[in-house]
Amino acid sequence: MKKSGFYKLWTIIFTIIIILLVSLGIVLYKQNGNKNREFRYEVYDRIPLELENSIVSRDNLKSDVKKVAIIIDDLGWNKEIAKAFLDIDASISFSILPNLKFSKTIADEAGFKGRDVLLHLPMEPHGDIAEPPFLKQLTDKMDKDDINILITDYISSIPHIVGVNNHMGSKFTENGQYTKYVMEILKNKNLFFIDSFTTPKSMGYQTAKKSGVKTARRNVFLDNIEDEEYIKGQIEKLINLSQKNGSAIGIGHPHHQTLSALQKMVAVIKEKGIEIVPVSELVN
Repeated sequence: MKKSGFYKLWTIIFTIIIILLVSLGIVLYKQNGNKNREFRYEVYDRIPLELENSIVSRDNLKSDVKKVAIIIDDLGWNKEIAKAFLDIDASISFSILPNLKFSKTIADEAGFKGRDVLLHLPMEPHGDIAEPPFLKQLTDKMDKDDINILITDYISSIPHIVGVNNHMGSKFTENGQYTKYVMEILKNKNLFFIDSFTTPKSMGYQTAKKSGVKTARRNVFLDNIEDEEYIKGQIEKLINLSQKNGSAIGIGHPHHQTLSALQKMVAVIKEKGIEIVPVSELVN
């Protein structure tokens, strides 16, 4: 082969390698961009605010000691804010999404500190609410075996879990047959179920009770609106429900406004003689 032909061949090979490397870089950039995109919290899958006042579980047992449980959902994306919630001097419960970068780390830190750890189980909502592909949802297109495999896989991915609550799920939880499949699995694994109650038609709480699964239902969403003063007002609502019914369950999310409100309001809750307990104490 002539020298000029040899150099021409290697020039072509080198050009192809450069093109492949650039293409690979573009693909990886897009994948990382998707992974790091801002997560859409469950505020997009909640019942209308005007229905909040009607959500009071009548099965909470009245006692002389008033109790509240506070669950922080959607954990797993950011370990720093999870640690900040963990540093609050209260038995806050941690509900962790599966398959996220910090899911296991946060679960370990919460478990070692004696906090309740829940699997935040992705379920299908009404409407077109996009979720990352690695957060595969339970849907009514699945059969019983598919549901079993997915739940079992998610449970095994989160250490220290003692219970489950639904992530999204306004469509899925309205289906009594499919929620029954879920409860059969949770009963076999001795896990309780907290109905996040993202739809007034949810069958989760009733089906859990019928299936012999320990259960409770969310009373107040703390941060429908990401405003610290609003969240403080929702915590006041949680306090009032606890004083009226003996106990109440609030759900919040890892927003900085929620963190700031809780850091200030935990002392107020305690001053009113209300005990902040792990959510496992309020299931029945």
